[in-house]
Amino acid sequence: MLAFLSAVDRMNVALRHLVGATLGIMVLAVGLQIVVRFLLPRLGIIASVPWTEELARYLMIWCIFLGAAVAARSGALIAVDTLPDALPPRWGDAVRLAALAITVAFFGELIWLGWRWVEFGQSETSTVLNVSLSWVYLALPAGSAFAIINIVAFIVEHRIRSNTPLAVAEADNPENTLV
Repeated sequence: MLAFLSAVDRMNVALRHLVGATLGIMVLAVGLQIVVRFLLPRLGIIASVPWTEELARYLMIWCIFLGAAVAARSGALIAVDTLPDALPPRWGDAVRLAALAITVAFFGELIWLGWRWVEFGQSETSTVLNVSLSWVYLALPAGSAFAIINIVAFIVEHRIRSNTPLAVAEADNPENTLV
């Protein structure tokens, strides 16, 4: 099991780098669009870069699904913890485990639906970039598959490795940084 957790953590390092690079490219594309739209016309230069909007949109889709998958590793997906926190620890853990099982089932359904969209997208191309939309739609099943792997790793780590509750780790809880 430790080998599995180590492999998942290495996968997440690569995913984090990919998400970071994707965000960087998005910032450059949107920055270029701003310069071309607002700065260059003031200098009397009329230009157009329509591909930047489409590129930024498609990269954002990938960022969302891959970022959600990485967040699943630490249990940081959006959740309402009021009920599990109000229950005794054993019952709260059972509720969290049930919620994680439902989340895995949901992501499994997204893989199936996403794959259907990938197949559908093979016959379509994007308007400006002229790339197959199946590459864009692939974000849904790929991100969902990575999320399932990360949820399983989260459960394994908390159950077998450290036997701690299934709550978000204190270091990963953004509420700890609020004043």
